Amino acid sequence: MIKENKNIKKSSCFLILIITSVILQSCATLFPNLNVSDSPEKSRLITSDIQNFYGAFDLAIKDTANAKEIFNENYFSVGSKGLNDFYKSKIHSKEKFSNFVIKYQDFYQSIRTNVSDITDLKKQIFKNFNKFEALYPNAVFPDVYFLIGRFSSNGTISKRGLLIGTEILGRSDNLNSENWNMDILRISMDRNHIRVTVSHELVHFNQNKMKNGNTLLWKSIREGSAEFIGELISGETDADYKAFKGKEIQVWNDFESDMHKSIWHSWQQSSEKRPKNAGYWIGYTICKAYYEQVGNKNKAVYDILHIKDYIEFYKKSNVKEYIKENYE
Repeated sequence: MIKENKNIKKSSCFLILIITSVILQSCATLFPNLNVSDSPEKSRLITSDIQNFYGAFDLAIKDTANAKEIFNENYFSVGSKGLNDFYKSKIHSKEKFSNFVIKYQDFYQSIRTNVSDITDLKKQIFKNFNKFEALYPNAVFPDVYFLIGRFSSNGTISKRGLLIGTEILGRSDNLNSENWNMDILRISMDRNHIRVTVSHELVHFNQNKMKNGNTLLWKSIREGSAEFIGELISGETDADYKAFKGKEIQVWNDFESDMHKSIWHSWQQSSEKRPKNAGYWIGYTICKAYYEQVGNKNKAVYDILHIKDYIEFYKKSNVKEYIKENYE
């Protein structure tokens, strides 16, 4: 362990701040698509950055005073284009990254086997890709980069493809988590959830036909549609919505008051008023209500991924009646 310094002291505060939002990170900013194919089988699952990370990790824990330089030389400087994008959007600081990893080295060491080889998940990932193609024949399929970060995101996208923060997705029942930081323990997700996060991000990558906006309604549908369609292809949502049970009407009523406002943060974070990821749940519910109105999976998915008028889509979903029928 390195001697605790100012940045290390900030690590615990950092974990507390992200615990309410890290499960899902906003992914709606889209880029021109590069290196994509209309065939799922042409996507590459790129894991070289994980191998590079652990090579650097082994050196850094033996020379903690030079950890920043070691990670820079052996991880970031030799990394993929996906890692470069992930660094810019989620990691931000090599110093904070190295301090964080060294401070929580027991955790990173414990998940090593789980994240170093994802061969067993490949079949299910591509099965989900094929399901998406069947639902949405216009789909494009990018490369998928599996990366190691500092607990800032389990998944996002860039013009290069899907960027998966694999360290958050490395937990399994057979791991000894006795020495894990409590916040890390709560934030971390099961390894089998990797396929779900990949599906969620694949939908985001295909949202380039949806009109941009700046309201809570727009943002909720953008995020919630990735949840809903991701569930259609993987069988699960990226977030856990158990905390909404019994609070659906209250959250919905709050949303109706805020839906036209240009806000988002308060609908992503946990508060006394509502559970975390409320905006995602709202958008998911609107899309699900629309799907039940249409009754045709392919048409519903096409319509969702081509929304031009979010208020019109909201009205067509008849979501108010859906809320009443299911939650009152």
